[in-house]
Amino acid sequence: MSGFAAPRRPQQSLLARLRQRMTLRRLTLMSLALNLFLAAILGAMLVGATGKPSPPPYRPMPDRFVEHMAAGLSDADATRLRAIFEPLRPRYDALTEDYRQEGQRVRSLLQGEPVDFESLNAAIAAARAKRRLIGELTEQTVLLVLPDLSPAGRLRLVGGWGTAGAPDTPKK
Repeated sequence: MSGFAAPRRPQQSLLARLRQRMTLRRLTLMSLALNLFLAAILGAMLVGATGKPSPPPYRPMPDRFVEHMAAGLSDADATRLRAIFEPLRPRYDALTEDYRQEGQRVRSLLQGEPVDFESLNAAIAAARAKRRLIGELTEQTVLLVLPDLSPAGRLRLVGGWGTAGAPDTPKK
């Protein structure tokens, strides 16, 4: 053999090679974790922007009012309250539909260009009058049921002295 031998690369020690691998592994794992974190944030932002929660199911006005008031009454008083409102449902439905139509009229006038402020004020007044009619019908109905309620139920319904008044229900 000749005296020429190929120069050998110095061998890295086993410890140096493990350190290098562990560093690459750590960097890879950290990169993966960061990518997953950023993907989760991006996904949450996309869902938040497009996945709006659906509104609660529509419940007509007398149902919302009656259930809110009945929550603090005894079972017998709550039954009486529901019974007095049930025959008035068609009247509430008609008033509610009129109120919705007036609200739609206000919205359509606001979208017009230029805005006719005289018509807008008239439409707002008409919508306010419909809302007032619904309130008056509700007051009359409550006054009709008061004599049939127990004394504690009457105080609870009108929020008299010494009672907690109408119960607070969580807003949805």
